[in-house]
Amino acid sequence: MKAIVWYSVVVLATNTFLVILWQLRQAIVLFLLSLTIAAAFRPLIDYFYSRKFPRKLALFSSYFLALVSISGMIYLTSEPLFRELGGATNQIAIGYENLKTMWHQAGTPFQRILAEQLPSGQAMFGTAGISGADSGFFQALLGITTNTLVFFGKLALILILSLYWNADSNHFERLLLSLIPVEQRPSVRGIWKGIENSVGAYVRSEIVQSLLAAVFLWFGYRLFSLNYPLLLALIGALAWLIPWFGGLIAIIPVLLVGFASNPILGVLASLYSLLVLFILEWVVEPRIFPKRNYSSVILVIVILVLADAYGLVGLILAPLVSAGAQIVFQYVGARRKVGGWMTQPDEVDKSDMDALEMRLKQIREEAISMREAPPRPEISSLVDRLDSLMGRMRVFIK
Repeated sequence: MKAIVWYSVVVLATNTFLVILWQLRQAIVLFLLSLTIAAAFRPLIDYFYSRKFPRKLALFSSYFLALVSISGMIYLTSEPLFRELGGATNQIAIGYENLKTMWHQAGTPFQRILAEQLPSGQAMFGTAGISGADSGFFQALLGITTNTLVFFGKLALILILSLYWNADSNHFERLLLSLIPVEQRPSVRGIWKGIENSVGAYVRSEIVQSLLAAVFLWFGYRLFSLNYPLLLALIGALAWLIPWFGGLIAIIPVLLVGFASNPILGVLASLYSLLVLFILEWVVEPRIFPKRNYSSVILVIVILVLADAYGLVGLILAPLVSAGAQIVFQYVGARRKVGGWMTQPDEVDKSDMDALEMRLKQIREEAISMREAPPRPEISSLVDRLDSLMGRMRVFIK
């Protein structure tokens, strides 16, 4: 009877935890993304800090540089992007009406039936008249504006959370490590640092590749005099983040736009897109983030879950989530140590222990001689803990 009650309690507690986790999924996703962005910012912060910047100044300089860069790109691309987006929408609407009319008048029986079933261009793309009964255009515009504001609001929240994490990461790490037994803290801290470095490197690699894809695709499309070069370049940069079919999604719009004016132009622009994506995949990426073998099965599962929950955004984030989860499993499973932490106590020579003890003694004497009053309690506590660790290591060496 006790076993049945215990199993029931465990099942109920597990289901309750999963329900709570599902209800808080957006907050959890934002928090995990903030940790990821914080890890991506860490090398830039360390760079400023190594240049004798104070810690807080290095932190705010890094985020200020990122915000200025993002704001500058938005300012430079917003006006031509909206102009190209409006022109592309009008061209698609005109092409849709012409194709429907052609099928209705001179098409095959199947095309005529299909043309009769297709909605009108006014119902498909909305109307520009405010007094008209159909306001689909303005509803779509309002929806796009709302989604854009929500996206940038969440992005700002992620950046703020990552700023707080980087500003007080040492305190948070000490707080979390205090919940773990003392003998396991070095291993856990090494695993955490390894995961943070690997995930941060992956994010930086994807961001750099997307920016390079946007720049080189835009430059090439301008040279080819292709219509809507900035819009096509941004589509290609975002499609690059989509696994497996990203390259195909990036090339199809280029091929269609090029064929609309000149078939040869469409083929050349498509070949140029393939060349840029190939260089990013096989030349640039291995230099930024060394290739690792990640499980395609896990990636498929993550894609299905995130695409169903968040649509296109989830599809773009799926590779990051899959890679991050597999990096966590790799570090936790292998229990790797980061930063040169020893794996076996007998790797430490007795002379090294003598040198460490002498250095610890000097630190204690310097802490006492720095002021007439006794040193602060936290300094004394830190030195005492170092003494305790040295004593335990001495036992292992003997």
